[in-house]
Amino acid sequence: MSLFISIDPGNSKCGLVLADINSGRVVESGIASLRNLSELVSLWNQDYQIIKVIIGNGTNYKYVEQILNQKNIYNFEYVNEKGSTFRARFRYWEIWPPNYFVRWLPKEMLFPPENLDAVVALILLEDFLNYKLIWPDKVNIKTWL
Repeated sequence: MSLFISIDPGNSKCGLVLADINSGRVVESGIASLRNLSELVSLWNQDYQIIKVIIGNGTNYKYVEQILNQKNIYNFEYVNEKGSTFRARFRYWEIWPPNYFVRWLPKEMLFPPENLDAVVALILLEDFLNYKLIWPDKVNIKTWL
């Protein structure tokens, strides 16, 4: 398994995705507070042997780098996250299509019912890899706030 972590850093929380790039599948995903981020990434690193950490180059990315460095995690790549939140709205509806009546509305009018931070992390990883990943039904967005 070749596992990557993708992080969408924010002011108080971060979106996270753990993906196996060999199979092209998301393994785990979630939203973590900044104070829980390093423990979660460290735990994933112990359990899975992470190859690379992808970080969006927006809000708080230097702080995220700093707290991960304290856990001896250094293998970072940065991705331009401009427009990623807007694109995540469309990607959300690709992964979880709307019900029969709602799907006829223009996607621009639909706002996902979930917090998009984990989907933004997915977008960042897909941008880095230059292909779309599969989000299996069994992978739920967990919250560690």
